Amino acid sequence: MRMNTPEAVLRVNRRALVAALLAAALCLVALGLPVWEFSATVFSKKSGNTFVGDEKYLAVKAEVEAEAARYTEETGAVAQVFENVTERTNSKGQKTSMVAFEVRQAMRRTGWDFLRSGLAAGKVLLALVLCLVAAAVLLGAGMRGTMDVDWPELLPRRRGLRLGAAALGLAALLLVPVFMMCCNLAFTRWIRLATDGFPRPGTDALLRALDGFLYGGTAGEKTLELMSGLRHQAMLPLLAMLPLLAGFALCAVVCADGDPRQTLARALLFAFIIALCVVILYPYYVMVITGFRSNAETTDMYFQHMFPTKWVWSNLKDIIDRGVPRYLLNSLMLSVGATAIALLCGIPAAYAMARMHFAGRKVFLGFVIMSQMFSPVVLLVGISRLMNALHLSDSVLGLMFINAAFNQAFAIWLLRGTFVSISSEMEQAACIDGCSTVSAMLRVLLPIAAPGIVTTLIFVFINAWNEYTISTVLISTTSNKPITVGITQFSSFNMIEWQYLFAAALLATVPVVILFMCIEKHLAAGLTAGGVKG
Repeated sequence: MRMNTPEAVLRVNRRALVAALLAAALCLVALGLPVWEFSATVFSKKSGNTFVGDEKYLAVKAEVEAEAARYTEETGAVAQVFENVTERTNSKGQKTSMVAFEVRQAMRRTGWDFLRSGLAAGKVLLALVLCLVAAAVLLGAGMRGTMDVDWPELLPRRRGLRLGAAALGLAALLLVPVFMMCCNLAFTRWIRLATDGFPRPGTDALLRALDGFLYGGTAGEKTLELMSGLRHQAMLPLLAMLPLLAGFALCAVVCADGDPRQTLARALLFAFIIALCVVILYPYYVMVITGFRSNAETTDMYFQHMFPTKWVWSNLKDIIDRGVPRYLLNSLMLSVGATAIALLCGIPAAYAMARMHFAGRKVFLGFVIMSQMFSPVVLLVGISRLMNALHLSDSVLGLMFINAAFNQAFAIWLLRGTFVSISSEMEQAACIDGCSTVSAMLRVLLPIAAPGIVTTLIFVFINAWNEYTISTVLISTTSNKPITVGITQFSSFNMIEWQYLFAAALLATVPVVILFMCIEKHLAAGLTAGGVKG
């Protein structure tokens, strides 16, 4: 238990409180500085066959400068002239030149400008300010009268106030990237959709808000035209808020616990897990929503809607009518058969490797490992000729044997590790009680090795379920195709039917998910069952 003198606790708390309040004050000051910079094209003109310095160039430049002066006079905003010269040689060997002039207006807006704008980004910024102010109030209330009280002796209410301040500070920190995302959506994505002819609901209100925010309400109907060439970027004061808010949350944790290392480690762990889950689950999210979209939405290059505007459940009926259940049944028979064959052959072989000593055992183990080096693609010609000789080509049964053969080495090696980790004395005791070697293996060894057998089963099943290359070469009859090959019917040279492809892929994941749910409790134990030296 930590024991600190009141003077030491007072010194740490005072420093943490001052640092937290200073960070909060600096954040509020940063909001009064320019946090976002804009550059909008208000006039542009191109002049072909124009060379720098000639009469045509000077005339066009004078026209553009006059336009810039007129715009500055009308709006009071400073407009700058930019030029871009492109030189090239045509097919006749003649050098040509294109001069493009742009009149751009540079604008900077503070955080308080955003708060008054009525934009979604301004509402996010308002939430940030409220979280920060509330956090400072909670921290002050939690510190009041307890500055010199050791952290383990704090009342739960006081510690709760301090931790609440840290949580609100963290919420304010997370709102900074949310604010930046809202700005990018408003100034880039929604404007681009509108200029390309795909306005979303609320675009008119957004344009009015942007007109008032950027042009003081003077642009009117020209707002969309002016916004089409808008460039924007976050400025240093906004980026400086990230370390300031992180420092505020850290100081609040110090006030609540004294030693923030454990709390920070836990927070970083949770953040890492959340980020990892988002990365892993995102493809499944895309698969689900695309499987129930209409064809028009799946080919929408702008990805206007995060979710389908109308869930097209008939996609499932369409893929069922096109033979997907038959492909699933073929894959199920293939995977179950290959797994059964691999286990029936692998268990006795692994038992012999773990319990019996005979000449050539190490050589056989080496051969088992080496067999994993050969890819099915390398042996494809030989496999095809063998299947033709055995009259097993273009059949699910032939695929069962091939997949079982390619997974056999893995099954033997994994099961051997499981059997080695189990004491042989239990089988010896069973033999003393009258069991034969086979009976002892079946009645004693296999029940104990169930986690390892289940682990082998799931890996062999998944490998067989996902197999594609051999099936593509050997299977030509449509009714014998597994799901990995069958769903390729939705992808052709001219078009890919994404909604059917993803709907079929969604159905293909269901059997594997059900299998995992059924044997989950055995899987974790089986992954470490062979983790001993033997």
